[in-house]
Amino acid sequence: MILNYLLFVVYLVALCWLLLRLPVIQTLGLDKKTVLALFLCKMVAGIAIGWVSIHIYGPGNDYWDLNDAAWKEYRLLITDPGAYFSNIFTSGYPGGYGGLFSSFDSYWNDLKGNLLIKLVSLFNLLSRGDYYINSLFFNFIIFFGHVVFYKLFVAVFKERKWLVVVGCFLIPSTLYFTSGMHKDGVVFLLLAVLIYCVYRWLQQNKLTVKRLMLIVVCSILLFLVRNYIFISLAPALIAWVISQKTKWNPALVFTAVYFITGLLVFNVDVFFQKIKPLDIIITRQTEFLNLPHTETSISLTPLQPTFKSFVANAPESFNHLLLRPYLWELPVKTILPLNIELFICQLLLLLYIFYHKKINDKPAACLIYFLVFFCITIFLLIGYIVPNLGSLVRYRSVYLTLIITPLLCLIEWEKVPLVNKIKF
Repeated sequence: MILNYLLFVVYLVALCWLLLRLPVIQTLGLDKKTVLALFLCKMVAGIAIGWVSIHIYGPGNDYWDLNDAAWKEYRLLITDPGAYFSNIFTSGYPGGYGGLFSSFDSYWNDLKGNLLIKLVSLFNLLSRGDYYINSLFFNFIIFFGHVVFYKLFVAVFKERKWLVVVGCFLIPSTLYFTSGMHKDGVVFLLLAVLIYCVYRWLQQNKLTVKRLMLIVVCSILLFLVRNYIFISLAPALIAWVISQKTKWNPALVFTAVYFITGLLVFNVDVFFQKIKPLDIIITRQTEFLNLPHTETSISLTPLQPTFKSFVANAPESFNHLLLRPYLWELPVKTILPLNIELFICQLLLLLYIFYHKKINDKPAACLIYFLVFFCITIFLLIGYIVPNLGSLVRYRSVYLTLIITPLLCLIEWEKVPLVNKIKF
């Protein structure tokens, strides 16, 4: 145990040293003390979510189970390297490699976790299986998701640097949930790199080989890790590119692209009977509804494979993602900080409505449209299928940076009573 503590300190110091010498960090425009403080916040969040998971929720949680599975894979690497490198390509299910969108008895569903397990198993070469050291390595990688989002937003809101720092590094639930060794942090990083590469391509009107490779790799990994995110991302990316490359009004472009996407989603099975996107969503909802009831479970109206049903359920979906948990809704005490955070986010939205400034720069406007349409789509999907407040908060946290950072930067704080004397 003492050796593990010593190793943790040694690796932490080494990673801090390495971080400050990376070119991407040196060109951020932030001083070394600020970078280290933000990095240490990420490390502390990783420790906190690991400690809370095992000491409050007990064994059998996603984070520690993944670490245990990674240790088994590490042992396999030592004893049978051939099996270690081949088992990720093997399906032991009767359906073989079918069930691309299935949640059970599916090679593709298992692959989401197996990719991460393989990554953490390599950490064990240095960590000896210690969860917190593995978390240290994991969060060193995921920290660059925050860094890339900062590079994106500070390029758009140059005069709001410290507000961008808050939105990209310090949103509590985002910092917390993306620091656990799970898919949330990976999704956060992949989204950051993908969106930033597309932004730079459109800004410079130059798609380099490096950017193309990063876009392709991030897209593939997103599809493998959480396919519904990539599917939600596709129409937003298409509309973003079209609106940026043409002189057309971005609002009209996004509306048209999403209208066409809606027509395809609700009518594609007329032409291709085997493609039933509505059934996929309904199946995922059913699988969530069949999970054991918990203290944070909430009611969810079952969907039907019709346009009418999805439209009727949309208000409930948005209510779950945008308004819940309500400030007074406390099925468990540990959710209170998340209630407060959501309430503050809602206040920011109100402040934006009354004290926002116009966006005159078209590239910035196109980016904002992209973020809004993508987040609305993903929130709608999550709200349709997830009947649990704890899970809703966790899934939502990955996307808060995309919404909160622009809100913080677009509010004319100098016009807001009581805060108009603060310099941002």
